Amino acid sequence: MPNLKLKTQDVSGWSGKGLHTTTFAEMFDLPFGGKVIDTPGMREFGLVDLNKQELSHYFREMRERLVDCQFNNCLHLNEPGCAVKQAIINGDIDEDRYISYLNILDSIEEKNY
Repeated sequence: MPNLKLKTQDVSGWSGKGLHTTTFAEMFDLPFGGKVIDTPGMREFGLVDLNKQELSHYFREMRERLVDCQFNNCLHLNEPGCAVKQAIINGDIDEDRYISYLNILDSIEEKNY
């Protein structure tokens, strides 16, 4: 939202994370609905109590196709009969969304207890 003219810095080459510029919290209305909060000291969000098996349920475009996967425990990586992967090939799911899914999936640590 360039019209907000918020102060920004480049992403750190060392950490790959944003550099702090915000000095106080401020909330902005989004033109398409919703809000975004610019707050100091916040670089990233993490997921809590989420396992790899349920991640795809939080991606609307994937959730709609889960019942069409050949296996009910499909992680949408390289399993045969994966409806999500087929939707990506067909262009029905944006590849960038799938890459986001893979990045989050890779960040989830499974608890083995």
